[in-house]
Amino acid sequence: MDEFPRFRHSPDFLQFLVASAVDFTYKNILIPPIPISVAPSTNTTGPAMSMRLPLLVLLAICLTTVCISPAGPSSAVAADPETAFFENKIRPVLIEHCYECHSADSPVLKGGLAVDHREGLLAGGDSGPALEPGNIEDSLLISSMKYESFEMPPAGRLPDHVIRDFEQWVSNGAVDPREAPAGSQKRRQIDWEAARQSWAYQPLEPAKSKQDTSAWAAEIDGKIDARLAAVDVTPNGPADAEKRLRRLHYDLTGLPPTPQEILEFVDDPSPERWHATVERLLASPRFGERWGRHWLDVARYADSNGGDFNATYYNAWRYRDYVIQAMNEDKPVNEFFREQVAGDLMESADQQQAHDRLVATGFLMIGPKMLSERDKEKLTFDVIDEQIDTFGKAFLGLSLGCARCHDHKFDPIPTADYYAMAGIFHGTQVLDGESQQYVSDWLRRELPTSEQHRAELREHQQQLAELKSRKDKLSKQVKIASEQVKRLQMNQGAITIDNVDAKLIGDWTSSTFASPYIGKDYIHDNKQGKGERSVVFNATLPEAGRYQVLFAFNGSGGRDKAVPVHVDYDGERSSTTVDQSVPPKIYGQFADLGTFEYPAGAEVSVTISNTGTTGYVIVDAVQFLRVDSTEKRPEEDAELAAATKQLKQLKDQLKEIGKAEKKLKADSPPPMPQAMAVQDRPTCENCPIMIRGEHTNPGDIVPRGTLQIISGDSAELDIMSGSGRLELADWLVEDAAPLASRVYVNRVWLHLLGQGLVRTVNDFGAQGTPPTHPELLDAMAAQFQKQNWSTKALIRAIVHSQVYQRSSVHQADGFAKDPENLLWWRGHRRPLSAEELRDSLLVLQEQLEQKAGGSSVSHLGRLAVNNSNQSGAAKDDSYALRRTVYLPVLRNQLDEIRMLFDFANPEMVVGKRPATNVPAQSLYLMNHPQTRETATELVERAFTEHGEGSFSCLPELYLKLFGRLPSQNDDQLIQDYLNARINDEGNSEQVKTAWVDMVQALLISTEFRYVD
Repeated sequence: MDEFPRFRHSPDFLQFLVASAVDFTYKNILIPPIPISVAPSTNTTGPAMSMRLPLLVLLAICLTTVCISPAGPSSAVAADPETAFFENKIRPVLIEHCYECHSADSPVLKGGLAVDHREGLLAGGDSGPALEPGNIEDSLLISSMKYESFEMPPAGRLPDHVIRDFEQWVSNGAVDPREAPAGSQKRRQIDWEAARQSWAYQPLEPAKSKQDTSAWAAEIDGKIDARLAAVDVTPNGPADAEKRLRRLHYDLTGLPPTPQEILEFVDDPSPERWHATVERLLASPRFGERWGRHWLDVARYADSNGGDFNATYYNAWRYRDYVIQAMNEDKPVNEFFREQVAGDLMESADQQQAHDRLVATGFLMIGPKMLSERDKEKLTFDVIDEQIDTFGKAFLGLSLGCARCHDHKFDPIPTADYYAMAGIFHGTQVLDGESQQYVSDWLRRELPTSEQHRAELREHQQQLAELKSRKDKLSKQVKIASEQVKRLQMNQGAITIDNVDAKLIGDWTSSTFASPYIGKDYIHDNKQGKGERSVVFNATLPEAGRYQVLFAFNGSGGRDKAVPVHVDYDGERSSTTVDQSVPPKIYGQFADLGTFEYPAGAEVSVTISNTGTTGYVIVDAVQFLRVDSTEKRPEEDAELAAATKQLKQLKDQLKEIGKAEKKLKADSPPPMPQAMAVQDRPTCENCPIMIRGEHTNPGDIVPRGTLQIISGDSAELDIMSGSGRLELADWLVEDAAPLASRVYVNRVWLHLLGQGLVRTVNDFGAQGTPPTHPELLDAMAAQFQKQNWSTKALIRAIVHSQVYQRSSVHQADGFAKDPENLLWWRGHRRPLSAEELRDSLLVLQEQLEQKAGGSSVSHLGRLAVNNSNQSGAAKDDSYALRRTVYLPVLRNQLDEIRMLFDFANPEMVVGKRPATNVPAQSLYLMNHPQTRETATELVERAFTEHGEGSFSCLPELYLKLFGRLPSQNDDQLIQDYLNARINDEGNSEQVKTAWVDMVQALLISTEFRYVD
């Protein structure tokens, strides 16, 4: 008897139960169908069907299907056919092939696409919606499965019948009962209303009036002191006069004050004298060199490309000099910004302005580039990305580059805004052809110059062209005449043996690259197998007589200068060496190996070897020319004589043309000046969104424009023609002016007070720090605009404030309440920058040259840094005594002092340099020759002026080194040290060494290296 009773059921009912158990899921796990066989019974009075599985178990499975299916009432048992189709045909495929990368359980939601719920498919990912119900053609999911757009799944294309199932599903409306699981990853949506509440995007309240310096400074002090009073902190008073003057000099010019300037200011530290000193320093050319360098940090300035092909930027110096000049002239910053973005498109009042504005666009050119990238379209978009990133950080304090692949994760910058700007820069040409195979070159543009200069250049080029034409014509005539002479000589009894008839020992390479040559080719040793290769020419001379033995080859640079050649006959050897680095003297083709007397039937061999050579060894032919027969010929041999004479005349004419050409080139007018500058492409178009930043995966096209967070619905630019850079430049100083002016004012505050009001000077976004004094920042930005965007007016106001002039001494109460000095209760103590340190040493040596501008890399080759020449800069020290700002900035190879003392990384936008204090810095100053030389020169000068070992020189030394007079304690310490070093019988050398050691110790000291 069976364990369970059997029941009578119809076959149709049992088949329904079986079907109900097919393909259901539980917790996203596919449950396969259970094999059940149903067989008809021949017993009409018994059960209609016999089952191998007890019916009760089958019913339990069916009930479980209904109960545990996550679709609930819409499961396969009770649902409509479309839902059943999804559960049976679609969901299992998604689970097996897609959930690993595109579900709530994925470690990273790839492409921003979730396929584990309906909303995820409809919203889509970085590439847009994954499907459009009812529309197969526009459903990215279908084209991806067909490998027409993307190739999904990446492991392999799904069978055609599965794809047809998905097409049917989409065509029928893509019914999907799934809801988003808990913890599902959703695409971040920008909350524009909330984003616009950020302090950075608020409009500025216009300044009511243009303030004078004292009123502006008083406003600064008022807002700073109000915050201090709110936390009950009493700020420090002003620093000592000496310290304030040293601080001001270094901050404004990057150079120390002279002892005379210090003494005069200490004698009269009045506000009037302070004001006069400020004005003097602002008017100094040294001001632009100091403050221009601040902007060059931001502009990632360099004199070489860096990266994979560290090419020399021969004309980058023009941009550097433009920046320095702009600072010295106090160019309005809004114009300064516009010129760097679109100076080439701006109308200019005169030639000089047009020149400067074209040079200014070097800002967009001087970034690092992967020039050897073979995918040139990728290189173009990488350059665009670098430009957008630099534009955003430099002018707006925003990391726009983060929106290349997806909407910015923290700031309200959608990918569409990124590509709206990318369209502008895509219409801007930066690259121009190739400098060598696969290596891209950059655009060079001629600068405006006088019509007279252009006329001189045109005339000079015409003269050179005429000379070249004459030279080419004569060269052809010389070649014909040379062939004629050789032919006549051979008819006079010459025996010529070509390399094809010689005996070759070792491997030789055939070539026809350089001419002239005899026969069909010449051979060379390829500069390899030295000492292993030789060529032997054997000749049997039919007649007795004197023979001149000639060796044919084409000589030029790269050939060896001492090729060994041996002439052998009857056991006797005549050896010589031949210089193949220059053309041979006889007709430019033959070298004379000597003249020998041979009997009839003499067997002579000539051997050319590469033993002991380092350059290429060239072998063409050997010729035996019967000399006595030529000499005995009567004067009637006029044909050879005439040919030889004609050849000489032609060569003389060619030589004279060469001299004229050389002189003409030497007397050439200055070449047309060129700049690293951009230009608009002939055709400028809108750019598509590149899905995930991949240029091979374009999406929707977006109109060229700016940032929605600033301009809202009017972010699309109204571009009449061209790339749109001019409109972008105007937007920067109009719609974006509140943010741009805040960012610039914050940079100036940083360079004078050590920290910005916004600490993260390049990031005014959500990841940056908010301003410590937002009202002050806004008021200064508004007044800055009112002052015609004047850098000098802004600096003037800040350095006249009490905040700037405060002492940096420690105060217990202030430190307890504000340890980071966020409220500016004290002055900021900072280290000298690399430039200030090096320039100060040159000042102390009285060797600093004041020459401004010009190139410091003109002597370098195409590659500023390569494997065989690690630094061409070391070959030219003509700029060694100039200010550091004029030294070459070579990416991947900065000099030691700049690397150690926190020079800005030229690979990126640097708003604030790091301030490190590491042992290597002191070790550098202790061991570097410049420090020792500086100490030696200071001592020698002091001994000359004050007498050997006289302590009367100490005040002047302290004024030069520290900007102050020595205290009694300083005097005593110095005297004690020197007395311990020098005994009563110490000689002059001992005295000098002790003093030099002492001065070098002062140069290494913290007081010298820091500005209080």
